[in-house]
Amino acid sequence: MRLRRGLAGTSALVLAWCFAAPEAFAERDTHSPSRVQKSGSIFDYFKRKREDRRNELRRNREPGPRIQNAPLIEADKPEPPLVYQPEKLEALRADSFTETEPTEPLAQAVYRELQSREATARVTRDEKSAIIELYRTNGFKPLWTTADGLDQRGQDVLNLLAMSADEAMEPSDYLPPALGAFSDSPASFKGDMVHLARLDLGLTAMALKYARHASGGRIIPNRLTKYNDITPDPVAPATAVKVLAWSPFPVEYLKGLQPKHPAYALFKTELAQKRAQLHAAESETIPLGRRVKPGEKDPRIVLARHHLERLGYLKVAGTEPDIVPAATGGSAADAKEVLDADVSAALKVFQTEAQIKVTGALDQATVNALNGRSEARMVAKLGYNMERLRWLPKSLGSKYIFVNQAAYQLEVVDNGREVWRTKVIIGKPNTQTVAFHDRMETVVFNPSWGVPPSIIKNEMLPILRRDPSYLDRLGYRVVTRNGQIVRSSSVNWSAYNKGVPYSIQQPPSDDNALGEVKFLFPNSHSIYFHDTPARSLFERSARAFSHGCVRVENPRIFAETLLKLDADEVAKRIDSGVSQSAKVRDEFKVHLTYFTAWPDQSGRIVYYDDVYGRDQRMETAFSATAVAVR
Repeated sequence: MRLRRGLAGTSALVLAWCFAAPEAFAERDTHSPSRVQKSGSIFDYFKRKREDRRNELRRNREPGPRIQNAPLIEADKPEPPLVYQPEKLEALRADSFTETEPTEPLAQAVYRELQSREATARVTRDEKSAIIELYRTNGFKPLWTTADGLDQRGQDVLNLLAMSADEAMEPSDYLPPALGAFSDSPASFKGDMVHLARLDLGLTAMALKYARHASGGRIIPNRLTKYNDITPDPVAPATAVKVLAWSPFPVEYLKGLQPKHPAYALFKTELAQKRAQLHAAESETIPLGRRVKPGEKDPRIVLARHHLERLGYLKVAGTEPDIVPAATGGSAADAKEVLDADVSAALKVFQTEAQIKVTGALDQATVNALNGRSEARMVAKLGYNMERLRWLPKSLGSKYIFVNQAAYQLEVVDNGREVWRTKVIIGKPNTQTVAFHDRMETVVFNPSWGVPPSIIKNEMLPILRRDPSYLDRLGYRVVTRNGQIVRSSSVNWSAYNKGVPYSIQQPPSDDNALGEVKFLFPNSHSIYFHDTPARSLFERSARAFSHGCVRVENPRIFAETLLKLDADEVAKRIDSGVSQSAKVRDEFKVHLTYFTAWPDQSGRIVYYDDVYGRDQRMETAFSATAVAVR
């Protein structure tokens, strides 16, 4: 390290140093547990203090070279309000048929309904082609109806569509247009061939829509936000409609299209419980008031207890008589108004998971968070996250890295078993981390940092115009387009307002913005995992500070896990100070996801704040879709 500035104006600090114990200046390097730095001089002390200040200024800066021609996400510019465009639907109608009109009455009615200008069922273009082709090859015979109404297969499918709310889907989206409500009796159509044909085609269309939604989601994720790069894999309409037509068990087929991930079954159970509790809990809103500290009494603690019990943070009181603590000197009812040790401990767990300040007290932020965990909001949140599960790849891989951005957490999973987890820092709301899927390829020890053009333009250029030698003093390299390294003091930075014809690199060092290690899975978003010198940010509960990349709290252990190296070998490579890369031999899939509800290790559903506002965007999209299908 170089001492980069003079020590003028430090007399007060010198005096403090003179009287301080020598041990006060012995620091352990948080990046390298094996390295202990002893400071024997005041120069070393002030040198570290300046580095700490510099790192503090850098803490919200996200490193990472942009891939050439990659789509850039503008820094510090919020997304515009969402105007969601649902998938375009068409009337289930054919222009004409070359086939001769059938003579059997119901088949004849299907044939005519498929050419009717009054056709009411609306489907996607691919679904339309698949349905028409199936009926043509089947001689226009109905799939679900007879002259007397629905057959048993058809009734079973209709019942499944009516119960789709159990899957966090919207039953009205799947109501065949021939019916006014699911409670209508198809038997009333007995002998009415036109309505029976319309019901048959409508049920086929709605079953096919259910298949598409169950297997790939109701919403197109990439139309929600520019920070989604997700392509779900719904079942092909031609495949689904053939199975529905010929399978004796169409209901089992449709159920089997829902996500297989273990979290889905837990979500579904939680959804049923929350809906059952919905009406009873809505009257228990906690009013705002003074801050209640542990040991203090307040009537609102009774409501807080109920919320914590309902959410699973506090054991539900039994039926045995209450034992009144001697300290309260009152009744059992009085005791329940006291913020005792059990309630305080439960509040701390809740505050940690709600990503607010952990105090064990009932303050305004905690009241807001508890009220925000109402059954209605949690029912909606469960629906959003069950939808997100439908967007995931059908197989996450035998080994994979799973980042839940809303939880600020990274997990490594091997054959269904979590082997390691760590805290992460994600992008700021204005520079969000993109959700996408990839494959881990390389671990780089002692990486260089190629400063992104957005940071050069917005953060460095204003300084360089005033102080051209700024980068020279920091030890950065200025590189021309021909690869020549020049001094920053030799460049006329004032000549550039937009693009700068230089790249800027920070060589490997203890205070490199990437820290000791970075983890590469090349992608068009220039996102990767890396270490950071700003270690203190990991102590915060909400950790959205980067320009988009993901900072890892324990990168050394992460490297050991991916490369199957021991701690000494990883430390040796880092301590060398030389930049070197290591190929990840095992195939680790990378899943950058965003779930505002997710099961913990015990299977309990934990709810997270919607740091990026993506739940609200999903609600907007669901509303737009509901209007489009009416």
